[in-house]
Amino acid sequence: MNISKEQLIQDLKKAGIPEGALLHLKVSLKAIGKVDGGPNTLLDALIETVGPEGTLVIDSFITSYPLPLNEEHAKTISTEASPSYAGAMANAMIKHPDSVRSQHPIQRFTAIGKLAHELMDNHTSDSGGYDVLDRMAEMDALNLSIGRKTVGVGTTHVAIEKMGFVKKGAKMGLNYKTSNGHIQTFEVNWNGGCGRGFPKFLPLYEKAGYLKWVKIGNADAVLTNMKGTLDVEIQKLKDDPSFYFCDDPTCKDCQLNWEHSKGNLLKVKFHSLITIIKNKLNK
Repeated sequence: MNISKEQLIQDLKKAGIPEGALLHLKVSLKAIGKVDGGPNTLLDALIETVGPEGTLVIDSFITSYPLPLNEEHAKTISTEASPSYAGAMANAMIKHPDSVRSQHPIQRFTAIGKLAHELMDNHTSDSGGYDVLDRMAEMDALNLSIGRKTVGVGTTHVAIEKMGFVKKGAKMGLNYKTSNGHIQTFEVNWNGGCGRGFPKFLPLYEKAGYLKWVKIGNADAVLTNMKGTLDVEIQKLKDDPSFYFCDDPTCKDCQLNWEHSKGNLLKVKFHSLITIIKNKLNK
């Protein structure tokens, strides 16, 4: 049975999303189920739920490439209209006539609602990649992550940046069009992180009272307070700077790529070989 806009509105209100909310979104449309009208119907439901005083924000990031850019990658020019790798919901918001997209060359966010220009217009090439989420946390925004496989609650990257952790590795970037029409190369100036470790924070958010599990369509979802989850993350990372690392001994990102990584290349290669052997034996 298809899921209607009316059912989605009912689920969103039952989840506790109030009119006037400032809401960050992370959405797996597939997890919700078959929605009449697809992502545009969900977007309409969200807009109606938060009302004219509310604001929706979604990650609509652009793929970056190793620097210096090769000939093929140099042809990709980031603009406000560039599609995002972040999924159907992100691209539906980009195309919405009332949307405002941030000016950052790579970490482009898209917003609809009362605070859209206030949040998006100041996010430029001079800003940190996750500054929008940092500001939203200061404003007591909510985060809605729909689908159990949807990673994060919007603040973990902010916490990593605030902690000043340093990541090693190749330089990444992308060409973009400036406001005066010139083409420039932007170099990534934030760290990122392995999303497989981020769910380890969920029990901590819940214990602190900043997370509740809700249902949107067929999907399990979490509604969180961004100021609260950021506070939890910073306190935990002060005690254990490696807490956000995943538990996969073959993960180069967590085991090798940070200045406080404790793995070594030999162990990573050994565990990778064991994994390959196990996979072959299980076939």
